[in-house]
Amino acid sequence: MTALGLRVTPALVLKSHSCRTMGHFLLRHDVNRFLRKSFMQKMNWGNAILVIFLAALYLGARGHHAPPKPLPYDAAPSSYSAERAFEHILHIAEEPHPAGSAQADKVRDYIFAQIKQVGLAPEIQESVVYRPPSTFATTHNVVARLKGTSRTGDAIALMAHYDSVAFGPGAADDGSGVAAMLEAMRALKNGGALFNDVVFIFTDGEEGRAAGGTGLRGAYAFVEHHPWSKDIRVVINFDARGTRGQTYMYRTSGKNAWLIKHLALSRCKAATSVAYEVYSRMPVDSDLTAFIDAGIPGYDCASIHGLEKYHTMLDSPGNVSLASLQHNGEYALK
Repeated sequence: MTALGLRVTPALVLKSHSCRTMGHFLLRHDVNRFLRKSFMQKMNWGNAILVIFLAALYLGARGHHAPPKPLPYDAAPSSYSAERAFEHILHIAEEPHPAGSAQADKVRDYIFAQIKQVGLAPEIQESVVYRPPSTFATTHNVVARLKGTSRTGDAIALMAHYDSVAFGPGAADDGSGVAAMLEAMRALKNGGALFNDVVFIFTDGEEGRAAGGTGLRGAYAFVEHHPWSKDIRVVINFDARGTRGQTYMYRTSGKNAWLIKHLALSRCKAATSVAYEVYSRMPVDSDLTAFIDAGIPGYDCASIHGLEKYHTMLDSPGNVSLASLQHNGEYALK
């Protein structure tokens, strides 16, 4: 009995309770639906902002990791032109030219003649070098020196290997490095006076498989036997792991803070800390190792895109990117 004189039956109490329960349920359902809708709206805005951010990051990174525009053949004599450098690749990469072959002799003679044409005095460094565990080899490096105004005798070295693997013409690896050095040499000779000397080292016998196992023979021959090795304060090695894309600085010698500082000041920089971690896990090596072992600091630089053509017959002149070749030259000059 209520205050109004109504009998309250169990069924009525149950029905009333059920209504309240249903009301609470509907209220919670509306609140949850509202919260989910608000959350999804916030998520949609958040996703949109994230997509815009990632797109901007990608476009910025793409621009940063794009090689420079190649300069034409008729660029100023003191400038580096990828089109002029490419002419050298056409001669260097006509066919495979592994170390010790007649084809390698032909490439070496071409390099020698081009250096003389620039106005420098090339030398052939013939040395016998030992490479463990059991390799003795005779190497024939081509070297030249562009004198600076300094009387200290200090020198910066530019280096690339002129041999290829036996199963590829080596247009990028390492015709692109050799061509870049020849064009950089011509540009520097036509430019203003330099303070430090520049030593150009075209190494023989970098590729290991051409000699049945151990490579880097010419580089070790230079640091072990050539007197100019004592003058070199830093070396930039040009190599290739692909045929196109930006030229990355992927390795330095140890205690490299000053090397990275100078690289950051240049306009050609392209480097990430990831590059060395990847390189150190690959079954490859470069001529820079010989200089690091001799205590000479330096940089390793290479293009890496088009890896599927690396060390194959597809490493041909037609697959070499002029933009990548231009970037090699910027490292050499800047």
